[in-house]
Amino acid sequence: MAGAPPPNPVTIEEGWEKEILPKAILPLEKILNEGLQDRQKRDLFGPREYVHIYTICYNMCTQRNPFNWSEQLYAKHNETISNYLTQTVLPSLRDHHSEFLLVEVKRRWENHKIMNEWMRKFFMYLDRYYVKHNSLPSLHVSGIKFFKEQVGR
Repeated sequence: MAGAPPPNPVTIEEGWEKEILPKAILPLEKILNEGLQDRQKRDLFGPREYVHIYTICYNMCTQRNPFNWSEQLYAKHNETISNYLTQTVLPSLRDHHSEFLLVEVKRRWENHKIMNEWMRKFFMYLDRYYVKHNSLPSLHVSGIKFFKEQVGR
C-alpha cells in the first residue's frame, strides 16, 4: 500500500526522549563538563553507540510524512547547543575574571568545538539532505554561530 506509514514509525518522543537525549546529548554534556581527561575527542563514543544514534536520526528523517521529523530534529539540534551555552557555558564564564576568564573562554571554546563536531556526526543525515534541500545553515555553521552570538557578545 503506497504511502502507508512504516509498521513501527519512530515518534519524536521515542527517538529524542528515549534515545538521542539520554544516550548521546546528556553523556556528551557530562563528559565536557567533567573534563576530557585521558579521553580523546574521537573516542567519546564507541562505534556501536555512534551508529545507534546515527541510525535513530536517519530513521527519523527518512520516514514518510507525517512521521518525518527532520524539521524537528534540526530545531532540537540548535536548541540543544543554544541551551548548553546559556545554561552551562555562560554561567561558568560569569564566575571568572581577568586572565582566568580568558583561560575559561579558551576551555569552553575547545569543548564547544568537540560538542559541535559530535552533534554534526549524530545528525549528519540532516546536513546531507534536509539542510541542503531547505537552504539552511549547516549544523557546523549553526553551532559556531550560536557560540559567537551567545558567548562572544
